[in-house]
Amino acid sequence: MGYLFFQILIWILLAFGLGGIVGWLLRGFTHAFQDDEKDDGEPLGRGDDHIMVSLLRAELSDYKKRLRELEPTAQTGKPDTEKAKPAISDDWCPVPLAAPKGDADDLKQVRGIGPKIEQTLNNLGIFHYEQIAGLSRENILWLNHHLHFPGRIEREQWVEQTRELVKQRINQTETA
Repeated sequence: MGYLFFQILIWILLAFGLGGIVGWLLRGFTHAFQDDEKDDGEPLGRGDDHIMVSLLRAELSDYKKRLRELEPTAQTGKPDTEKAKPAISDDWCPVPLAAPKGDADDLKQVRGIGPKIEQTLNNLGIFHYEQIAGLSRENILWLNHHLHFPGRIEREQWVEQTRELVKQRINQTETA
């Protein structure tokens, strides 16, 4: 029993000592990187740390000065590599139908179209697979903008899926 008590006491003392050392190291690091806005004449009280801190402050002030010099040029000219987003025109709207021709297709059969998006598409005048299968690039951009899901039509391949569904429907009517 005494051996176990002695072993626990040793482990507690080791943990205490290790915690003290880690705390001392962390305190030294945090004081070395104090806010650079403070007065440089302020004593740091950490031996030779004040030399390193003053060097870092000088380097930081050089970077800030350089940044202030570069800010006006960054605001005036934008890099040419930045792509300009095309303005979405209402001319790009797919030809809407006032009402479905016969029964409306179940657009939820297309992966990525749920009841909410199907309702939105119906409100936009899109009721049939053929309408989605025949979308142009501009139509897709317009729909992405109005569905508030940029890139979803391409990512989930709605056009390809609906073309396949149209082919299946044609094959079924030929065999019947």
